[in-house]
Amino acid sequence: MNYYKYIFLFLIVLGGTISCNLDEALEETPKDFLSPSNSFTDKSGFESALAHIYLTIRTNMYANSDSRDNFDMLGLGLDLGSNQIDNTQHNEYFQWNVFNADNSFVKKWWGRLYNWIFLANVIIERSEDINVTWESEEEKNAVVAEARFIRAFAYHFLANMWGGVPLVLDETKSPKFDYSRASQQAVYLQCKEDLEFAVQWMPTVENLPGGRAPRAAAYHLLTEVNISLEDYDGAITAATMVIDNPNFNLMTERFGQLTDFQFNGYDYQGENETWGDVYWDLFRENNMNWLEGNHEAIWNVEFDPTMVGGGNVGQWGGNFGLERWWGVIWWNQKDKNGVSNWLMDILSGRPVQGITVTDYADFIIWDYKDDWDQDIRNSKYNIQRTYYWTNPASEFYGQPMTIDNTGDPDTFYKNTKPFYKKAATAIHHNQFQDASSGQGHDNGRIYKDWYIMRLAETYLLRAEAYFLKGDGENAANDINSVRNRANATAVTAGEVDWDLLLDERARELYMEEFRFNTLLRTGKLVEQLMKYNPVVIQNGYNLGDHLNKLPIPSSEIEANSEVTLEQNPGY
Repeated sequence: MNYYKYIFLFLIVLGGTISCNLDEALEETPKDFLSPSNSFTDKSGFESALAHIYLTIRTNMYANSDSRDNFDMLGLGLDLGSNQIDNTQHNEYFQWNVFNADNSFVKKWWGRLYNWIFLANVIIERSEDINVTWESEEEKNAVVAEARFIRAFAYHFLANMWGGVPLVLDETKSPKFDYSRASQQAVYLQCKEDLEFAVQWMPTVENLPGGRAPRAAAYHLLTEVNISLEDYDGAITAATMVIDNPNFNLMTERFGQLTDFQFNGYDYQGENETWGDVYWDLFRENNMNWLEGNHEAIWNVEFDPTMVGGGNVGQWGGNFGLERWWGVIWWNQKDKNGVSNWLMDILSGRPVQGITVTDYADFIIWDYKDDWDQDIRNSKYNIQRTYYWTNPASEFYGQPMTIDNTGDPDTFYKNTKPFYKKAATAIHHNQFQDASSGQGHDNGRIYKDWYIMRLAETYLLRAEAYFLKGDGENAANDINSVRNRANATAVTAGEVDWDLLLDERARELYMEEFRFNTLLRTGKLVEQLMKYNPVVIQNGYNLGDHLNKLPIPSSEIEANSEVTLEQNPGY
């Protein structure tokens, strides 16, 4: 986390990246404040710039505001998560039947991704300045490699989600109005070129603080890019570089600080019992970083409220509110006699249910091979499916909530949908105190890191490459590596298809993978929406295949006044 001490230095540097043509007599040599000329002079200055990009990625992906919109890349409004009104009706998030180039999601992510590219290009270009002091060529290459990895990370989203987009490979120093789209193939090839440099020079995981992407992250991303290029052998080779790396392994035994954690169960009755399993351990605070002994973690963002710039600070506990926005509001219910429930806050931190699980995430993916009670990812530790009355004043104290004993039957099912405990904090920081129970809670904020890349996904990407190559046996072997850890029934070569691959990603990577990116990359967005999105189903939308690529934001087309920036078909 010390890596973030440079963040605020780079915020000042950014203000000077636009060049000016002032008379030489007015030029100054700054000596007592930071500027581009005296910041990009050695390794520490460049690392402060990298730290700023990591902060930007963390904020954009997870903590930009106190809103469910923070998580719209993770499955909100797709096949995994929905905003529900009552037991049957759902709010529209994307309005898929009229989705167009003025959609705020499209404009937001286009701008964010190109901002990452701009910041990376500044580092890449300024690394060649004659005034920079590098101790060695290797030192420079390591910094440039990390910047090129980040550039590829941004461009792979753009290529997957939009197809062909403008390739900007130099620092932008003045307004430009003549961008043109490169082909999707050209964008992927640029990603591959950047990543092949990155895997040579990026530092390895044991030499990095948490929050920074190691060399293995570049191999992981190269796997995905090679799949998109239909270079399946290249994808398999890249994934194998991570899977066979002795620094990484799937965690198969309980680990970390909470292996002895005890809890008296969701009914808050009876004796404490040992709680959790190895999958539960993967998502505990202080367990999600490679340096903390989790050798499944490849690249994670870091949140540390005890440090300046560490995130999750402020009056309301910061904006990493995954538990707040993706959990149900069971605690706020009244029983049929009008008695309010109590917030008993050990494994659920006052969620407000901006996102609820779809039927697909609720039961469809778990109704497979009779594994409902066997797959630990669906165990009581990892998904809560029953909620209890916790106020001793209630006639139903200690009993499960049911539609018959609730005071609001019309919203009962909505308010008691399953809650994936990945988001929950086991031991709260007690920034707030509940007025009814007197128990401390964090208002739904979680003070833990979050995965961007995890080894289980590397296995599933390699399985995808094997499947597309026509090697069902090895595809099944990789899927089974993940399923075996979950104590799930093995699959056979003949059972591997796109449905299984997407379902297994949902079972293993729910709330982690950038689901929007996955569905657009695979061309499966429309298919999944038509099958599993509750708004699409309840309204009977017949969606066109053009939605498998996003529209170029209309504001970008209008601003590009000197060249026509072609819109994607169908918009």
